[in-house]
Amino acid sequence: MARVYLSLGSNIEAEKYILKGLDALYQAYGDLQLSPAVESEPVGFQGDNFINLMAVIETDLPLAELSRQLRQIEYDHGREEHVVKFSGRTLDIDIVMIDDLCGEHDGIRLPRRDLFEHGYMLYPTSLMEPDLVPPGQEKTARQLWQVFPHTEQQLWLRELFWQGRNISEVQE
Repeated sequence: MARVYLSLGSNIEAEKYILKGLDALYQAYGDLQLSPAVESEPVGFQGDNFINLMAVIETDLPLAELSRQLRQIEYDHGREEHVVKFSGRTLDIDIVMIDDLCGEHDGIRLPRRDLFEHGYMLYPTSLMEPDLVPPGQEKTARQLWQVFPHTEQQLWLRELFWQGRNISEVQE
């Protein structure tokens, strides 16, 4: 079973669609490991704030099939095809890391470059698994976050309840 790190984000009825996305992932792949949720202002366009978090699933699916299934979950929850990159979205699910894979696999670059370029991916990862060393890196997620240039956008923890628990309670 591969350990797959997914980034979920939404800024259109964000809480509703993040929770629906988590339900769909749980139904399709079983237990989820979740980071705390973070909220941030959009970057590159005007719109409502985003809610983002990381989810870890385990699956034996080939990468291309997993990617297809995740796209279908997005479309099932209102994601439109062929929208501009910097725009609002109901649900965005990106494959960020799979085990220790590094490089291009089935047209997907792993780990996803956004993990190191955008705080909305790195910060939740550093909270969920601070000692994780992402593939191709020498520093842990916590160390990468500590040296991350926070000029892009402000992030803050966002209380979010799923399956009866606040997933944003940071465990020390």
